[in-house]
Amino acid sequence: MTEFIRVFARELSGTTLQINAGLKYSPRVFISPSGACGSYLFLTGALTQVEKLHGEFLQAWVSDPTGMFNLTTSRLDEEIFKFLEHAEPPVFVSATGELQVLRGSKKEVSVKPLTIRTVDRLARDSWIIRTAEQTIRRLEIMDNLIREGGRDEVFQKAIDHYHSSASSIRSLVSMVEEALSKVDYVPGGEIKLPDPREILLDLIMANSGPKGVSISELLLLAAGKGIHEDQVILTIRQLVEEDECYQPAAGAVKLL
Repeated sequence: MTEFIRVFARELSGTTLQINAGLKYSPRVFISPSGACGSYLFLTGALTQVEKLHGEFLQAWVSDPTGMFNLTTSRLDEEIFKFLEHAEPPVFVSATGELQVLRGSKKEVSVKPLTIRTVDRLARDSWIIRTAEQTIRRLEIMDNLIREGGRDEVFQKAIDHYHSSASSIRSLVSMVEEALSKVDYVPGGEIKLPDPREILLDLIMANSGPKGVSISELLLLAAGKGIHEDQVILTIRQLVEEDECYQPAAGAVKLL
């Protein structure tokens, strides 16, 4: 079964790790900085430019709030080629594709589209939210492995290759926050997130151990819900002042 990973464009542009799929004619397998692993990608964004290359090739760029995906196809893929050839950017599109190294490049990853279609802004925003959730979930696993150890072959390969640290994880969380900040309006009205206070209370309750939950872990969990770091710190301070929770140790919080 073919599984399609979701990563933001900025993360894909920083993806340089490939592993052996084990079969001679298998597609390349890529591991991203957040630990996404696969040969195929599902993306949604704004098609901004299409360019004809030498020979029978087209190159297209699809943007998300963090950067650009590079799509390349040939006239042999008649349906995809025809769609891109007649597209009128800018327009929102969704695409699935095989990950590959860009022609003439040793590291830059591009996407060979397998399917592509026009979509609306709601579909684009839904993709951002779901991709943010999956990215944060992977970063939580990576953060736990770095802090507490454990065994996970794929994530360990990512940690070793990208020299992952609390700082690099925080950088990826900021990328997710940047993407989520663009999800503020769709036809029919605004996308309204739940109250940050209620979200944090639920997260503290669900993730606390005997010593509560670390604030660093809360920052990761809250980012997946679209809550910025500054809002998390402010809300925690308010909850402590209102005796809703307390700090059993430095850098941790627990409900009273």
